[in-house]
Amino acid sequence: MALETSYITRLETLISYTEALDTASASSFTIEELAKLWGTNMDKTKTIVRKLKREGFLRRTRRGRYKLTLAGKILVRLYKRIKK
Repeated sequence: MALETSYITRLETLISYTEALDTASASSFTIEELAKLWGTNMDKTKTIVRKLKREGFLRRTRRGRYKLTLAGKILVRLYKRIKK
């Protein structure tokens, strides 16, 4: 049970980062833009991006920018509805 709770907490944390991307005016971001948006340093930003990519929330475009995947957008919107 503790493992499940830990995973859910980690997932909620990742979703909180994707929420900022979902509400931002741009559709894709550089690492520097993500760091500014999230208020994190570059090392922390790269770690978050790596985790978001691994979980399927984020993808890298051909131009080297990052954007939410369709699955990421759907999960963020579901999470927002559940939170209400």
